[in-house]
Amino acid sequence: MPFLSRFSSLPKYLNPVLRPLGRWVPPLAVLHHRGRRSGTPFDTPVQAFRTKSGFIVGLAYNANANWAQNILAAGGGEISRGGRRYTISRPRKRGPEARADLPAPIGFVMRKLDIDTFLEFDATRI
Repeated sequence: MPFLSRFSSLPKYLNPVLRPLGRWVPPLAVLHHRGRRSGTPFDTPVQAFRTKSGFIVGLAYNANANWAQNILAAGGGEISRGGRRYTISRPRKRGPEARADLPAPIGFVMRKLDIDTFLEFDATRI
C-alpha cells in the first residue's frame, strides 16, 4: 500500500492549485479524460515523466485511481505538459519494474513512498 494512500483526501485540496501549474511546469502535467460511466470531462494534475514513446505516471494515492481507470477504459485521452498537448494511446498498467524507466532520483523516491503501480502510455503531440 503506497505511503501516500494515508493522505487520500489530499488531492481534493491540492488539485485546484496544481491544475493551472500542471500545464506549464514539468514534471507536472494535466491528464484530460472522460468518466467511464458518466462521460463527464475531467482534468487531473499528475507528475508525468518522459519515456521513449510517451509518459509514465505513478499511481501515488491509489493503485486503482479513477483517472487511471478512465484512461484505460477509453484506451486513451490527452495530456498537457510543458505548454504542449499530446494525444494518449496504448495506456497500460505497470508494476514496480517501471521505476527503472524513471530518472534515478525519482525512482528512488517512488520506492521509498511504496509507489508500485504506474500508468504508462504513448503520446503524440497535437
